[in-house]
Amino acid sequence: MKTGFTLTGKSGAHRAAADLLVAGVNAGDSKRIAELDRRLGGAASRGIEKTSARLGSCFVVDTMGRLPARAVAVAGLGEKKNFSAPGDCFKAASAAVRAAGGGGLKKVVLDFPGLSSTAAGVRALLEGALLGAYRFSKYKGGGKPEDGPDAPERIAVASSISSAAFKDASRLALATAEGVRLCRNLVNEPPMSLTPAALAEAAERMCAEEGLECAVIAPEEMEKRGMGGLLAVGGGSANPPRLIHMKYRPSPAGRARKVAIVGKGITFDSGGLSLKPADSMRNMKMDMAGAAAVIGAMKAVCAVRPRAEVHGIVASAENMTGPAAYRPDDIVTPMNGKTVEIVNTDAEGRVVLADALSYAVELGAREIVDLATLTGACVVALGGNTAGVMGNSPEVVKNILRSAASAGEAMWELPLSEDLGKDIESDFADIKNAGGRAGGAITAALFLEHFVSATPWAHIDIAGPAYREKGGDWHPVGATGFGVRTVLDYLSRK
Repeated sequence: MKTGFTLTGKSGAHRAAADLLVAGVNAGDSKRIAELDRRLGGAASRGIEKTSARLGSCFVVDTMGRLPARAVAVAGLGEKKNFSAPGDCFKAASAAVRAAGGGGLKKVVLDFPGLSSTAAGVRALLEGALLGAYRFSKYKGGGKPEDGPDAPERIAVASSISSAAFKDASRLALATAEGVRLCRNLVNEPPMSLTPAALAEAAERMCAEEGLECAVIAPEEMEKRGMGGLLAVGGGSANPPRLIHMKYRPSPAGRARKVAIVGKGITFDSGGLSLKPADSMRNMKMDMAGAAAVIGAMKAVCAVRPRAEVHGIVASAENMTGPAAYRPDDIVTPMNGKTVEIVNTDAEGRVVLADALSYAVELGAREIVDLATLTGACVVALGGNTAGVMGNSPEVVKNILRSAASAGEAMWELPLSEDLGKDIESDFADIKNAGGRAGGAITAALFLEHFVSATPWAHIDIAGPAYREKGGDWHPVGATGFGVRTVLDYLSRK
């Protein structure tokens, strides 16, 4: 991504020459753009009236030469009392660039008085502007990507922060946006291209570029380590499973705290022998969105520079129906030795995560956070925009929710109700891999808890917000990159 950044004064943005001037406005605060409105013959206030300035709304007007900027986007910020910066700054800036057509913009000026008075607010605005024009066009035009960039060439922010603070905010915003873009690109790849091996190769390339360590464990080594979960789920596919281990070491290392970020990487989920209906199989390329979020976050971790030693761990497999596919009634033994009765091969994500979580414990991780498109039950409970968070550590869960609020990624805590544990009790093994319909998101998390030992842990079920069949105000069709910005905020506080 080749984008330059400029810091301008906190006032007079309407004098800036640009392809697009974005003016953020709270509901009922049309006075803030009075000068713009006067020069545009009342068009800005009419736009506010039309959209009610709700968060994510945007009204774009051609200035017809009345201003140095070619177009003005009036970006709604919603009610001031409900505004949550910097997360909402990200949404507003992303929505504005998206509404203005994004990719053809050479210069964008962001004018958000008050909201751009802190480095965190500026960083969020820049991240939104960088990602608002995102599109996945790799396979358009007979496999030749569409011409033109998918981010503005230059972004200027009207702000009073120091040049040093702006430089740092710009650096972090660019790295974060690149991490989110990588996540989105990986999820949007067709499953014929993104196999477990291809996902591992992408992680290795990223690590080589960013100076991170990377190790990939293939089936032969999995056998030696007793990774029965990955081997079972991947057994039905012609594309063997992989476990990917990426490592960031802080400098100086000292006695850095070890944090493991774990991702579910099912590159395609047919349901296995418990075959999904055809409609439910559609878009199952996104079942590795948790893994993509981990890889995307690791891409930016060197820019964030957490004091913690960070381990990004991905358990990747295809869940297919080949002759060696695992079956209902099989008993599988993941890495920590607990036996799992398979009652539904479509509950495969938790089975591969059993190995990845056990691997993180064996590494000596002091905290574990996993991201997974794990259950439809979580989507039923919370809808398509909100992730569910559960865990054995109130502190880790609280910190994840705080970072999610800062990033503007909706998450909600669900109770890890121990009384539901009886639903995954097995007559033939230590546990079974699925319970009943009731509390399905919780019983899935209770299953995972069996593989984290006593390590403080939080599980984020991103089945709803990871992927969109229709674009929204501030996110594109397809992969959203959900989770990357929350994880980076979480790590930055370590």
